[in-house]
Amino acid sequence: MSNTHPLQAGAAVADITPAVGVSLAGSLTGRSAKSILDPLHARAVVLESGGVRVAFVLLDLIALNNDDTARARAAAAKAASIPVENVCVSCTHTHSAPCTLTIFQSVREAAFIEKVIQRVGEVAGKAAERLEPARAAWANGWEPRAGFNRRYHLKDGTVKMNPGIGNPNVLRPAGPTDPQIPMLMIQSVTGQPLAVIANFSLHYVGDRPGDAISADYYGTFANLMRERKGDGFVALLTHGASGDVNNVDVMHKPVMRKPGERSREVAGWIADQVDQCWAKAKFEDLQVVAATQSTYMMRVRKLKGAEIEEARAQSVNEKLPLVDRLYGKERLELLKWPDEVPMVIQSLRVGEFAASTFPGEVFCRHGLDLKHASPFPVTAFIELANGYSCYTPTRVDYDLGGYETWLARSAYAAPFTGEEMVAVAAMQLRKLWQS
Repeated sequence: MSNTHPLQAGAAVADITPAVGVSLAGSLTGRSAKSILDPLHARAVVLESGGVRVAFVLLDLIALNNDDTARARAAAAKAASIPVENVCVSCTHTHSAPCTLTIFQSVREAAFIEKVIQRVGEVAGKAAERLEPARAAWANGWEPRAGFNRRYHLKDGTVKMNPGIGNPNVLRPAGPTDPQIPMLMIQSVTGQPLAVIANFSLHYVGDRPGDAISADYYGTFANLMRERKGDGFVALLTHGASGDVNNVDVMHKPVMRKPGERSREVAGWIADQVDQCWAKAKFEDLQVVAATQSTYMMRVRKLKGAEIEEARAQSVNEKLPLVDRLYGKERLELLKWPDEVPMVIQSLRVGEFAASTFPGEVFCRHGLDLKHASPFPVTAFIELANGYSCYTPTRVDYDLGGYETWLARSAYAAPFTGEEMVAVAAMQLRKLWQS
């Protein structure tokens, strides 16, 4: 292509581990950290070609709300001399990190988040300072052993999330999985491995104690890749479309494992795929780098009529389980929200690798649809990126029901939201392909 130019790349890592005692995310009810099993990090990769610079920043957090993400993107943009529209800030979705959202019994850890935003600027700036002539390659790995759709059809005609291992009422999964591992591989012009940006559609593993800080399998993957490629290597494992995909095989008896063993197994499988793709890759120094973004107005589902009084009664009924009361409060909170919330949809290109970003926990089917719609041979679907919305099921899944569709601040998107966001991203990818 006539608009290819020599590529430059730089990568960096910064520690964002909090102190013990911080409130932990990932549970409907409150809990706090009593130990640190492994550190949390901010990782950044900056790429430039033809005067166009982009940045990928990945945080070992469950999510980051729209306002905090906007400030993080601005910090990265300023530090690395990049337009904000060309900065992607996403989260791994580890459930063993501090609370970053006020939702259910979780309360946003404001002081911790301020430090994270500072670190985002620092790590992006350091990555930009390290820009050097580089080469890039891309590939699709494949790992089918790790992911299972967590929604199942039951014999009574309902659909349930996580119905229990060996449940005799389970018929079959209610949705797909996506074993593909899109990746962008980067090395220096002398052949020194610099970084990888990989993408996998799988929720956190969660095989550590519930009161411990941990980066889950995402951090384990990064450590494995650094061991294999060198101390300076930076590995980003971004979160794919996996709002309905986890690592639990409901259909078979589980294998007993020690804490952390499953995380290491999954991380090892993905690292092996990166190694295999790396060995076959054809690295090139002339690349196209480009980015674009749009604002999508996400419609907010709200209670109406008698539903409001029902939620009020539910929220204060001490005879109900705590979680039921919390859901009543969540639904009432949404009445205070605007009818639409602006969300960022962004797409970035490096050569024939593309990535589109989405703010919520998006169902796997949407990720597959985007990949089929993309003209790029390698397309990453990065969710929990550039803000946070909520679970985003397919239109049919709203009718099937189940946990991810229960109205709350974690699941307020109107039907057809996912399909519309995919359409926006698909048009962005088409535009980038023609750039």
